[in-house]
Amino acid sequence: MTEATGHRTVRDETLDVLRRLGLTTIFSNPSHTEMKLFEAWPDDEFRFVMGLQEASVVGMADGYAQATGEPALVIINGGPGLANAMGSVYTAASAKTPMVILGGQQARKMLLGDPFLIAKDATQLPKPYIKWAAEPARPQDVPATIAQAYRIARQAPQGPVFVAVPEDDFVRPADPEPVRIPTVEDATVPSPAALDRIAAALNGARRPGLIAGGPVDAQGARGALVELAEKLNARVWGAPVWNRGAFPEDHPLFAGVLPPIPELINERLAAQHDVVVVLGGPAFTLFTAWDLFSTAPADLDRSPRPTLTADVEFLHVTDDPQAAAATLADSAFIARPGDVVKALVPLVEQRERVELALVREPVPVPEPTTPLTQAYLFHLLSKELPDTAVLFEELPIARADFHEQIPLGAGNGYFATASGALGFPFAGAVGYALARPDRRAVVVVGEGSAQYTLHSLWTAAQHNLPVTFVIPDNAGYLSLKYYLQDQKSWEKGYDLSGVDMAQLARGFGVRGERVETPEGLQAALREALTADGPVLLDVVVADPGLFRL
Repeated sequence: MTEATGHRTVRDETLDVLRRLGLTTIFSNPSHTEMKLFEAWPDDEFRFVMGLQEASVVGMADGYAQATGEPALVIINGGPGLANAMGSVYTAASAKTPMVILGGQQARKMLLGDPFLIAKDATQLPKPYIKWAAEPARPQDVPATIAQAYRIARQAPQGPVFVAVPEDDFVRPADPEPVRIPTVEDATVPSPAALDRIAAALNGARRPGLIAGGPVDAQGARGALVELAEKLNARVWGAPVWNRGAFPEDHPLFAGVLPPIPELINERLAAQHDVVVVLGGPAFTLFTAWDLFSTAPADLDRSPRPTLTADVEFLHVTDDPQAAAATLADSAFIARPGDVVKALVPLVEQRERVELALVREPVPVPEPTTPLTQAYLFHLLSKELPDTAVLFEELPIARADFHEQIPLGAGNGYFATASGALGFPFAGAVGYALARPDRRAVVVVGEGSAQYTLHSLWTAAQHNLPVTFVIPDNAGYLSLKYYLQDQKSWEKGYDLSGVDMAQLARGFGVRGERVETPEGLQAALREALTADGPVLLDVVVADPGLFRL
């Protein structure tokens, strides 16, 4: 209430709208441009989650939203604060994470000048990595704009949105009429004709295949996908840049994660299938082209754009119209992938369960050595991993060993960065644990990637969260090292020797332990995975050599 009039303020109305929308957990690293919202703060109704840097704050909100399936709320400065967070915003947009970001702006009367902490062209900074951005024209429009932002973030395809709020808006009188928040429900259903067409293609295929993207899990269809695959006796591949576990990796029909290179995708799929249905995500997220691995002089580029083999019919299901427009598939269908998976189960014919030829070589059991290998670390971690643990992974050069040695089961969750920006898992696991403290979050991230959202350790300690951080520490940004032919001349660019992750963790209030021998590794893992609160293990491993796709 304003002291002069006794009327409700924009702050009062904003807090009421946040309550009605269920946005009562707030991730923030505030600056003074947001302080008027926090005046007379109702601690008993809102949970305030503090982060020490904006990239970590947005990453934590990303993990929280993926755990709950509902938009998360972030409050940070809308100028330099949002700039600090843009790598994490980019990742949240790639993962289609619903998120409302309130960015503090300078007072309206100061916007004609160039004041400290101003957010110039506030709605432009986060573009194009958000769905929508707004700066309310009047102070009293702030609560309604937030309500609209929430609805847009939640609609398919979901994603982060941004609202810039001048700091003096919160103390202005609110509109006398309360904000009306309509109910917006997803009433779209897959087209019967589209379902019949996809089912007919699968039923008519000699060797059907399925490719699973993150939306299958996000939309609650992981179990239905298992049922669909078993009914078709079809292999299931993880979509390239596998950022969310949409199918159990220990299932006999799981064929592995596709490499993000068109030539290798075609090689794997053409040899195995005549019809492939892509469920969720784009078709496909690509990382690089095969010819770029060569160190020979490059010829004049006359190569065509990436294409998929004509030997396979590709059908693509996505709830993202832009992904459908850019698809490499033969046909695209705009619908929620989770709904399509569930609807296809009764439409496909039951096939005889025959054993399919192996597409993955048996994985050898690694031997204990000193120094430790990353494969041996992951092997032991798999042995000690709780059945319901949720894994957060960012291992640019160790991903092949990770998935080979840790075949995650039906009870395990799996999350990884959906973009090339580093840092999501370290922060995302903290946000996930805030939403789901009943499950152990396990972070497996290299010491290089950990630096991007290292501040998340402090938040984990403050809330005593069940998070285990496992660092395969090879003392370098080795994903860069193996791109170079003349490595010695650029050694300073990838050398991280001297970084002690265990000591850094202790500085943030998290128990940290450095492990260097096979004898101590299993006991350290067992204790770290059952501890009360967060633990970080800095496990020294040997240089693994050239990474594998």
